[in-house]
Amino acid sequence: MIEDASPHTNFTIVTDVLPSQVLGGSRLSYYIAFSAIVLCIWLFQPDKRKCGVSAPFYKASRLKWMFSADTLIKDSYSKFRDTVYQIKTTEGVRTIIPASLVGELKGLAEDTLSARTAVREAMLSEYTNLCAGQHTDTLSLLLKCKMTGQLARMTPQLKEELEYIIATEFPECEEWTPFKIQPFMIRTVARLSGRVFVGSALNRVEEWMDVSINFAVTAFLAVIKLQFFPPWMRPAAQYLVSELCTIRRDLEKAQSMLTPIIEERIRDGETPGYEKPDDFAQWLLDALPEDQKGDYYIQGKLQLLLSAASIHTTSNLTTDCIYDLAVHQDMQELLREEAREVLEDDEAWGKKDSMARLKKLDSFIKESQRLSGNVTSFIRKVMKPIDLSDGTHLPAGTNLLAPMAGVAVDSRYYPDPEVFDGLRFWKLRQQQHSTSSSISTASTPSPSPSPSPSPPSPTDEQVNPNANGKWQFTSISDTAMNFGLGKHACPGRFFASCEIKMILAYLLLNYDIKLKDGEGRPAPNMFMMTKSPSTTAEILFRRRTCS
Repeated sequence: MIEDASPHTNFTIVTDVLPSQVLGGSRLSYYIAFSAIVLCIWLFQPDKRKCGVSAPFYKASRLKWMFSADTLIKDSYSKFRDTVYQIKTTEGVRTIIPASLVGELKGLAEDTLSARTAVREAMLSEYTNLCAGQHTDTLSLLLKCKMTGQLARMTPQLKEELEYIIATEFPECEEWTPFKIQPFMIRTVARLSGRVFVGSALNRVEEWMDVSINFAVTAFLAVIKLQFFPPWMRPAAQYLVSELCTIRRDLEKAQSMLTPIIEERIRDGETPGYEKPDDFAQWLLDALPEDQKGDYYIQGKLQLLLSAASIHTTSNLTTDCIYDLAVHQDMQELLREEAREVLEDDEAWGKKDSMARLKKLDSFIKESQRLSGNVTSFIRKVMKPIDLSDGTHLPAGTNLLAPMAGVAVDSRYYPDPEVFDGLRFWKLRQQQHSTSSSISTASTPSPSPSPSPSPPSPTDEQVNPNANGKWQFTSISDTAMNFGLGKHACPGRFFASCEIKMILAYLLLNYDIKLKDGEGRPAPNMFMMTKSPSTTAEILFRRRTCS
């Protein structure tokens, strides 16, 4: 889903591109924009705090919020913890809701507390056109019902794409070989996602790869530039932002590339016995009303929004996992052994429960996300006044966030929170399973003597695969909001989980991974509320010999 997901979650962009990109385009436009920004800083003082929330402010300069937001969120959270407080970031005043109070808000109706309005405003959709509009629910439903329900059938196709891009774009690595993994991982996820989104006819086309990857980067830069202008100047300032023109060109490119494919499908669909392709483009075509099936522009737009919401977030987390594997080499053989056991042959990759059985890898990914994930989450805008149980009054117009970077290192929720424990959540699942089994055993009366032994009782997970769901990578809770919360949680997280596990399992089975001698874990990039892994760090890979 596009509108219902936090832009900090779904539009995490590669921040290393900022210096060159921001200075790109028309030099005249850039200097005019820069002069206007400086003039505004001098002539217009910051707005008074008019939001009406009776909560303390955490004071820090806008410059610090621009480059150190994760540190400031952690520091402010340590001061206020379970108290509602306010910050004034580059995006304006935001009210921070602690995990202890999020539960009171997550179930409220959209006309009372709106995720869609908050995201539209954060992404400045009035200018960037970054919203799915009336098709938001359609996208969400397709992701939840079609894509998630058919992951096992897609797995062999994804593995084929993974093997292809590694064969064509990954080094041989006969000896320890340094490699910049983050740019490669963006292309890998774009290729895998594209196979499911648009099918094999388009996902390897370089022009499609380029537009699907760069659309999110362009949109992010457009939003950043527009945010420098006060709202009343944006109707005029939009003409100084060259990225808005690029967005329009990208949408036209997507339309032109998809048009012949969709036209062919519509034409062939009238032929008796025609077997429809099994990809998101077809699912979307089938779901659209008859009068919109020929609207190739909207289908191209929805495809790019889908790419923007998935490629960078998935590739960034996969990169973070690889950095953590390089640091914690003791985890590699443990996870490798699990992968060998579960994925013993090619057929095993396509089994329905294969990815779900990689429980230790699941835990490792979730731990990496905990320490490298979103700075904030639960982006909402109050549409009608709300009173919290602690007495805090939230008037209409209040913009809310949850302090994920702070919650992630709260020892009340995660013992030894600063320590990376790749098996943290696997242990919790084991404990939960043991507790459930003990309760079940204690509540079951002793069976009467029988001439033949009773069959063994199935485990919790055999009866209910989600019995230990609380600690899974895809699970959400008031303290685990990287995928959002409530009805607005990201519906594509199960597909992302499948992609990440497949990539990591394949690399573990075929390569050893380590840091360069004397180097530590590559430091992340931080810009505004967006955190992403280093794009320039080199990790060492060596191909494993067959045992």
